[in-house]
Amino acid sequence: MAIDVAFFRALTQAPSPTGFEGPVMRVVRDRLARVSEPQSDALGNTWARAGDCDGPGVAVVAHADQIGLIVTYIDDQGFVWFDHIGGIDRQVLPGHAVAIHAAGGPVDGVVGRKPTHFIPKEDRGKAPELHEQYIDIGARTRAEAQGRVAVGDPITFAQRFLELADGVYATLACDDRAGVYVACRAVEERAAARRGAALTAVVTVHEETTFMGAKAQTRRLPDASIIIVVDGDFASDQPDVDVKKAGGEVKLGGGPVLARGTGSNEKLFRLAVDVAGREKIGFQVKAAGGAMSTDADELMAAAAAATLSISIPMRYMHAPFEVVRGDDMEATVALIVALTRELEGMDADRFLA
Repeated sequence: MAIDVAFFRALTQAPSPTGFEGPVMRVVRDRLARVSEPQSDALGNTWARAGDCDGPGVAVVAHADQIGLIVTYIDDQGFVWFDHIGGIDRQVLPGHAVAIHAAGGPVDGVVGRKPTHFIPKEDRGKAPELHEQYIDIGARTRAEAQGRVAVGDPITFAQRFLELADGVYATLACDDRAGVYVACRAVEERAAARRGAALTAVVTVHEETTFMGAKAQTRRLPDASIIIVVDGDFASDQPDVDVKKAGGEVKLGGGPVLARGTGSNEKLFRLAVDVAGREKIGFQVKAAGGAMSTDADELMAAAAAATLSISIPMRYMHAPFEVVRGDDMEATVALIVALTRELEGMDADRFLA
C-alpha cells in the first residue's frame, strides 16, 4: 500500500522535542480517533486499541518526541544561547536555520559561531562546543529579543518536508515519527481487517532523554503479552560507512529491520521471520548484542511481555534532515498486521524462554 504522505508530513512537521510533545500528540489523537477513543496519561503517552483479546494482546510502541534545543539565555545584544534536548550532534548546527517555538508562534533563527577566519589555524575544522554557539534572530538588544522569545522555549531545526525521489522522503524528526506513523497505520489496518489479536498503538514521550514514557507504560499495558517496539536504525548504504563497524548491513528499501539478540524474544523473532516469508514481506536482520537505546530496554525490563524490536532504516539520524523510504514504513505496517493474524488465539506461554 502506498504511504499516506499527508499524514507522515503532518507528523514530522509538528514541532515536539522531548517535554514539548503536545503538537504531535494532537496529530496522533486525531488520527487514532478514527479507530477508537484514544487515551492519554498525565505524562502525555497516548494509546488506542483495535479488536478484542483472543489470545495475547499486542502493543506496538513508538516514541513521539524528537531531538531539539532549548533557550537558556538571551544576551545584551539579543543573541539567543541554548542547550540540547536529546542527542544533538553539535557539528551539524552552525549555519543551519532553526525555529524557536515561542508563545507568539515560531521565531526563525540561524545558528552562529565565531567565523573561521577569526579562529586560530590549529583549531579550524573542529566542532564548536554548544556553549560556543548561539542563535541569531535579528534582534539588536536583549529587550527586543525577549519580546519574541523566552528562556525555556523549545527549538527545532527549520521545518521542511522534501520528496527526494519517488517514495524517498527527507525531513526532520523521522526518528521516530516514522515509527509513530507505523503504529497508527497498523492499528487502522487491524481495525479494518476485523480479525487478529487485539492491537494497541502506544505513542510514548521522553524517549530521547530519559525513556520516562516507556517507564510509565510498563505499568499501563496489562492486556499486552506481546510488545513490538518500532524505532529508527542507522542505514549503512551510504558512502564511507564500514558495514562491519556499523554492526551490520541496513539498507533503505530493504524493509523493516528485525533485531535478533538482546532486543527481541527469540521465539517471537522466529515467528516474525516465518510470517514475513509467507507474506512475501521483505525484511532485514541486525544483531543486537547489548542495550537497544530505545523504549524496548525499559519495556523488556518489566518482564511482563515478549518483546520484538523492529527498526525502520534511516539515513542521517539526528541531523537537520533524515531520509526514509515510504515502502519500508508500509512494509513494517504489513508485517505487524500479519503478526496479529498469526497470534490470534495463540497461547502467549509459547514465548516463554
